Amino acid sequence: MSGSQKNVVVGFDPDGRMELIHVGEQPGHGAAVDFRRVTLRGISSQPLVRACGERGRLLDTTAGLGGDSWILAAAGFSVTAIERSALVCQVLRDGVDRAKSDSRLNAIASRIEVRQENAVDVLQSNSDLWATIYLDPMYPPKPGSALAPKPIRVVRAAVGDDIDSSNLFLAAVAAQWNRIVVKRPHHAEPLCAEPDIVFNSKLVRYDVYVREGASLRTIRAKAKS
Repeated sequence: MSGSQKNVVVGFDPDGRMELIHVGEQPGHGAAVDFRRVTLRGISSQPLVRACGERGRLLDTTAGLGGDSWILAAAGFSVTAIERSALVCQVLRDGVDRAKSDSRLNAIASRIEVRQENAVDVLQSNSDLWATIYLDPMYPPKPGSALAPKPIRVVRAAVGDDIDSSNLFLAAVAAQWNRIVVKRPHHAEPLCAEPDIVFNSKLVRYDVYVREGASLRTIRAKAKS
């Protein structure tokens, strides 16, 4: 095993896949990345894909274990997946690399670039034009809600809650893009501003901000004042 944070380490499961696992747990009981298990049927009609709009270059600022990055790459986006946690990024990169070696998954995996960086730094230092900037900040669980799935619990233990998600959103606003998409639970307030468009799924919603939308014009005006 290598590297630890908040009692989480990177190890290997019985199939040789890297996994995030709590200290003391048996191999195979952690969170690994295996894109072979992702169902892609009806992908173009998924709210996530519809929210992200026209296919193009997409910056996933909170990649985690790559589930959303994979769906978006499968839908035709060219995805740069940013993950600030070195532990989580190791496991994600392992999953993408294994997918690249699988002839059935190579075409999708080749559309994902994994980078271990702070997304705010990327947004502030990069003048590239992104078709879409995607944010999925970790948020505190709703009181009284059911226990989150194991992969989410392990990632949360490794990276903690995103207490700086508002700063990430504002850095995205200042970057070059066509739209910003923020994934939120239904009970959560929008980040900083009401969205221009909302796409709902059963468990979450996708708040969409367009470049010339009223919400972001208001944010920019406040920033200049």
